[in-house]
Amino acid sequence: MAADIRFTVLGAVQVLRDGAVLPTRSPQQQALLAALLLRSGRAASAHELIAAIWGEESPDSALSSLRTYAWRLRQVMEEDRAAPKFLVSQGDGYQLLVPPSSVDAVRAEELAAQALRARDAGREAERGRLLNEALGLWQGEPLTGVPGPYAEQQRSRLSALRLTLLEERFEHHLRQGRHGLLIPDLIAFTQEHPMQERPYGFLMRALYATGRQADALAVFGRARHVLAEELGIDPGPELSALHSRVLAGDPLLMGAAQDQRPDAAPPVQAAPPAPTAPEPEEPAETAEPPSSLPVRPAQLPADAADFTGRASEVEALCRALTDPTRVALPVVSVTGMGGIGKSTLALRGAHQAKSDFPGGQLYADLHGNGLDPADPAAVLGSFLTALGIPGHSLPAPTEDRARLFRTTLDGRRILLMLDNARDPAQVRPLLPGSADCGVIITSRARLIGLPTTLQTDLDVFDTDEALSLLRSIAGARRVAEDPEAAVELVTLCGHLPLAVRIVAARLAARPRWRVETMTSRLADERLRIGELRAGDLGVAAAFELGYHQLTDDQARAFRLLAAVARPSIGLEAAAVALDLDEYDAEDLLESLVDAAMLEAPLPGRYRFHDLIRSFALQLAAPVPAHASDERYDGEGTAALDRLLDHLLGRACAAFQSMVPGDPVGAILGGSLMTGPPFGTLADARAWVTAEFDCVTNAVSLAARVAPATGTRMLRTAADLLVAFSPFGRDIPYGQLAAAARLVAETAALRGDDQAEGRARFVCGNAALQNTQLAEAETHARLATDACQRAEDTVILRQILNDRGLVAQFQHRYADAVDFYDRSIELARELGHRSGELVTRLNAAQARLRSGRAEEAVSVCEEVLTELREVGDPHGISYAWYVHGMALHELEHHAQAVTSYAKCLEICAAARIRGREAQARFRYADTLRAMGKLDQSLSEGERALALCEELGAERERGYSLLALARGLADLGDRPAALERARQAQAAFARLGLPDADQAEGLVTRLLGGAIEPVNS
Repeated sequence: MAADIRFTVLGAVQVLRDGAVLPTRSPQQQALLAALLLRSGRAASAHELIAAIWGEESPDSALSSLRTYAWRLRQVMEEDRAAPKFLVSQGDGYQLLVPPSSVDAVRAEELAAQALRARDAGREAERGRLLNEALGLWQGEPLTGVPGPYAEQQRSRLSALRLTLLEERFEHHLRQGRHGLLIPDLIAFTQEHPMQERPYGFLMRALYATGRQADALAVFGRARHVLAEELGIDPGPELSALHSRVLAGDPLLMGAAQDQRPDAAPPVQAAPPAPTAPEPEEPAETAEPPSSLPVRPAQLPADAADFTGRASEVEALCRALTDPTRVALPVVSVTGMGGIGKSTLALRGAHQAKSDFPGGQLYADLHGNGLDPADPAAVLGSFLTALGIPGHSLPAPTEDRARLFRTTLDGRRILLMLDNARDPAQVRPLLPGSADCGVIITSRARLIGLPTTLQTDLDVFDTDEALSLLRSIAGARRVAEDPEAAVELVTLCGHLPLAVRIVAARLAARPRWRVETMTSRLADERLRIGELRAGDLGVAAAFELGYHQLTDDQARAFRLLAAVARPSIGLEAAAVALDLDEYDAEDLLESLVDAAMLEAPLPGRYRFHDLIRSFALQLAAPVPAHASDERYDGEGTAALDRLLDHLLGRACAAFQSMVPGDPVGAILGGSLMTGPPFGTLADARAWVTAEFDCVTNAVSLAARVAPATGTRMLRTAADLLVAFSPFGRDIPYGQLAAAARLVAETAALRGDDQAEGRARFVCGNAALQNTQLAEAETHARLATDACQRAEDTVILRQILNDRGLVAQFQHRYADAVDFYDRSIELARELGHRSGELVTRLNAAQARLRSGRAEEAVSVCEEVLTELREVGDPHGISYAWYVHGMALHELEHHAQAVTSYAKCLEICAAARIRGREAQARFRYADTLRAMGKLDQSLSEGERALALCEELGAERERGYSLLALARGLADLGDRPAALERARQAQAAFARLGLPDADQAEGLVTRLLGGAIEPVNS
C-alpha cells in the first residue's frame, strides 16, 4: 500500500490514498472509522464502538454489523486483509494504527497549538499562516451525515475548535491593524454566533479604531441585550472593561500592535476614576490570593512501590493530561468495580504527569463510596486555603467558592486528583476553568455528563499482570516453585488486583506456606470472601461500600441474580427471575452496571465478577434444610422457579423449530405453555447458544435445591435438558451432560423415575454423540428402565433409537435392527411420524451394512416421499445420505453421486454441518470407486477439515480412511500410510471396530500393496 494515506473528518468522512478517494460506504461504517480515527491511536472495545455508533439502543445485530464494517474497511485500506497493518484487532475491539498527522482534525489541533506558541513568542506572521492553514482544513460540517452519539459529541467539539480558531484569527488581524477589513466579517460572525462574547469585543475594537465610537458602544448594548434575554446574565468583566474604555475614549485602543488578549487587557483603572464615596464591603468571592509568590501545593499521596501492569492505561492517561494541542481542560476519568485498582492507576499517572504542572498538585478523597460523601464546599475550602487564600475570607455558598477557585487557578498549571467520586454533581464545582490545569477523577460509576477527555474503564488484570503482582509481594521464588498453583490462585481471585494483593500479603506474612496452601483455602466459594482479608485490607469491605449505596430494589436484584446469572444472563430471563417487565428490569440492571456491581459484556446481557457473586451469595438467607451448597432463600427459590419455567418455554419453542411435529415437545413441562415461536431456525439456534450457560447453571442449581422444593422443579430441569438435546452440534454437549448427570443422580435418590429417565436419556445421547459407546449404553439402559417404570413412552422411543445407533456403531447390526424396530413400533403408536421415518432410515443403514442394500434403497425412497410432506430438512438430508450409501454398496456409483449432491445441497441451506461432513467422506469414497481420484481427494480433505472444526472424531476417522484409500489408488504409499495410521488411531481411541479395517489397510500398505483398495 502507498505510504500516502490520509483521512478527513472536517467535512465528509473520507479515506484518500495518493489523493484518490476510497469508498467508505454506509454512514454506520463511517461512524466506526470516525470513532477509531479520533481516539488518537487508542484501542476501543466492541462495547465502546457499539455505543459510539448506535448509543444505548443498539440493535441485536450490532456486534455482527460491527465486524462487517471492520471487514469492509480492511478491504479498502489493507494490502493483506489476513495480516492487517492499519486496522488491527485488540481484544474484542479494534485499533487504528495510522500517523496522527494523516487525520485532518488532528492536524488542525497541531496547527492550533503551534499558532498559540507563535503568538506567545510574538511571531504574528507565522501565527497567521498557521491559523489560515488550520481553518483551510474544514470542508463543511465535521463528520457530515455520520450518525451516533460519538459522532455528535465530536462534531460539537470540532465545531467549537473552528470557532476558537476563527476568534484567534480575528485577534491576529486586529494586531496587524486590519480593522476596517474585519468589520463585515465580525458583524456576520456575531450574528451567526450571538452567545460568543469575545467577538463582540473584537468588533468594538475594530469600530472604535476606525473612528466609529458610537457604533462600538451600540455593539456592547446589543451584546448585553442578547446575553440577558437568552442566558439571563450580564457581559463578563473583559467586555465590560472594554466598554468603559471605549466610553472614556481610551487612546490606547487606537494602536494596531496593542496586546489585544483579554488576559492582557489594561486594568480597569484606565477608565474614569470612580467616586470617592465609601463603597460597600466587597463580597468574599472577590478575595484575591496574597500578593506574595503563590503557594505551590504538593498533596498527591505516595505512589505504589509495587505498581504492576497497566502500562498502556498509564501512557494514555499521561498523554491526555499533557497534550500540548489541548484547547480545553483535560479531564481523565478512571472507573471500575471496587478493588480494581483505580486509585493506584490514577496516582501512578499523576506522579508521572506532575512535572508538566509546575503550579503543584491538589488531592481530595471525595468518599463517594461511603455513606458520608465529601461536601464540595468543604473540598473547595480545603483547596483554596492550600492555594494561600485565608480561611476567614472564603465565601459560604458552594457556587461562590467554585468561582473563586477557578479565578485562583487561572493562569496556573495545577494538577487535581479527585479520588472516589460519587457522581457528577459532586465533581462539577471542583473543576478548574483553565485548559492549563489537569484533572484525574476516580469513581466506581461512569460520571455521565462530565466533559471528559479520556474515559478509562478498568478491567481486571490479565494472568501475567496478576502473577507479576503476586511475585513482587510474595516473592518470585515461591511463585516459581509451583507455577500451576500460582495461576490457579490468581484465577480464584478473579484476577482482581485487591484480591491478588491480599493473598500475596498473606503469603508474605507466612513464609512456611506454599502457594497451594493459599489456593486450597480459596477453593470453597462459600469461604472465599472471608479468606480474602489481610490487616485493614478486605475484598468484602470494598464490596460492602458499594452494596450499602444500593436502593432496596437494586439490592434485591443484586441478591436474587447472583446465583442464576452464572456466568451471565439475558435481559428477558433476568426480568422473569426478578418478576419485572423488561423495561423496569433493564433500568434496574443498568443502574447496577453504573454502580459497578454488575457488568454488561454485551447489550442486553449481564454478569457478575466471580468475587462479587461470592459476596452476593453470602447476603442471602441460609439454605433450606437438606439443600446443598447454594445459599438460597425462599425468594431465591421462587426466582429460580420462574426462570426455569421461562427457559423451558423458550426451549420448547426452539425444540419445535429444530424438530417440528416431534411429540417430545408436547410433553415437556406438562401443561406449561410453549413460549412464542422463533421466526427461523437460525433464531432458535442463536437463542440456544446465547442462553446455554444460563440453562446449565439453572438446571444444576435446581438439582442442588430440589430436596427442599419437591419434584416439580426437578422435572422442569430434566425437561429443559431434553429440549436442548437436538442442538448437540451447536452447544458444548458435554457440559449439558454434566448437568444431566447431576439431575439424574438427584432424581434417582428421590425415586423420581420420570426425571431420572429423561436426564439419563440426555446423558446417553451426549455420550453417543461423542462416540463414548460403553457410557452411552450404560446410561441408555438405565434410562430405559426408568422410563418403563414411569410409562414415559415418548422418551423411551428416543432411547431405543439411540440404543440401535450404539449397536450399529459396534457392528452389532442384528441388535441394532431389533432396537430400531421397537422404536418404530412405539413411534407408530404415538403418531410420531417424523421420528418413525428417521428411525426407519437408521434401520435401513443397519440393513445395508448387513448385506441388504436393495432393501435399504427401497426404504429410503419410501421415506423420502413422506419426509417431503413433513418438510423436515434434517430427515430429508439424512434420507439422501443413506440412499447414496446403499447405491454405493450396489455399485450404482453415478446414482450415488446424485444422492450425495442432493444431501449436500440441503445441508448447506439448513446449516446441517455434521451431516455435510458425513456426506463428503462418503462422496469421496464413491468418486474414488469411479476413478475420479483428484475429486475424491478434494472432497476427502474438505470432509476432514470440517470434522476437525466440529470436533467430530468418529467422522474424522472415516475421512482419514477415505483419503488413505484415495492416496493408495493414486500410488502415493507414504501419504496413504500416514492417513491410514491416523484413522486407525482415531477409531482405537473411540473403541470402534472400524479400527480393524484401518489396521488392515495399514498392513497392506506396509506390505507394498498399492493396487486399488476396496472400501
